[in-house]
Amino acid sequence: MNPSSATTPAKTALVTPLRQRWQRLATREQRALQALTVFAGLTGLYLLWQPQQQALAQAEQRYTEETQLLHDLQQLPASTSSLRGPAISGDALPGMLARSSSLAGLNLERMDQEDEGRVNLSLEGPLNGLITWIDQLEQQHVSVLSFSIEVNKDAMANARLQLHSP
Repeated sequence: MNPSSATTPAKTALVTPLRQRWQRLATREQRALQALTVFAGLTGLYLLWQPQQQALAQAEQRYTEETQLLHDLQQLPASTSSLRGPAISGDALPGMLARSSSLAGLNLERMDQEDEGRVNLSLEGPLNGLITWIDQLEQQHVSVLSFSIEVNKDAMANARLQLHSP
C-alpha cells in the first residue's frame, strides 16, 4: 500500500467539510475571510521580520562604534614616552631621589643602591606628598618595582620602595 494513498482519504475527510462550509458562505463573507487571512499573514510576517531588523540595526550600530573605537585607538601615539619627561640614568638616580624626596616633604630614612639603576628606599612623610612624588618619578621613566606602605590616622606614610631606572 502506498503511504500517500493512506493519507489521501484522511486529507479528503478533512478538506471536504471545509470546502462545503466555504461554498455555503456568502460571497461577501468569503471576501472578508480572504482579506482577514491576508491581513493575518502579513501581520505574522511583520512580527517575524521586525525583531530581525531591530537586531540588524543594533549590530550595525555596535559595528560602527567598534570601528570608531579602533580608529581612535590607532590614532593614539605608539608609546606614552612622548608624554613623559627625560629619562634619569642609573648613576644619577640616587641624587635625584634624595633631592626630589626632600622637595616633596618626605624624610628619606634609608637608601641602598643595589646594581646600577636599582635602588631600595625607606621614606616617611605625608601620604599625598608621597603619591605625588611617585607620580613624578614615573614621569621621569623611573619604574616602581615593589612598594609597601603603612599609613597612620594622620595620613603620615611609612613606605618602602624598590625603584629602577634604565
